[in-house]
Amino acid sequence: MIANILADQLGNNMIRAIRNTVMALTFVVVAGGNILWDFVNSYIACGLALAASVVAGVCVERAFINRAHREMIRLHGVDWHSAEDQ
Repeated sequence: MIANILADQLGNNMIRAIRNTVMALTFVVVAGGNILWDFVNSYIACGLALAASVVAGVCVERAFINRAHREMIRLHGVDWHSAEDQ
């Protein structure tokens, strides 16, 4: 009888220990995943912002190049760049 009571208490203690360990590991995994996701998410946002700035820079550069070409055509005629080919 006493052995059964001790075995039950040992079993209950083991169950509590396993339950507490599982709860702690779950907390660590969820919190760690959240921290990791925020870290990755910030890098993704930074990468997208960098890509958008590069695209904007290329668009502005092309606009200025096209404007310069139109101005050269206006000043020197359609074949203004033919001297570069020779």
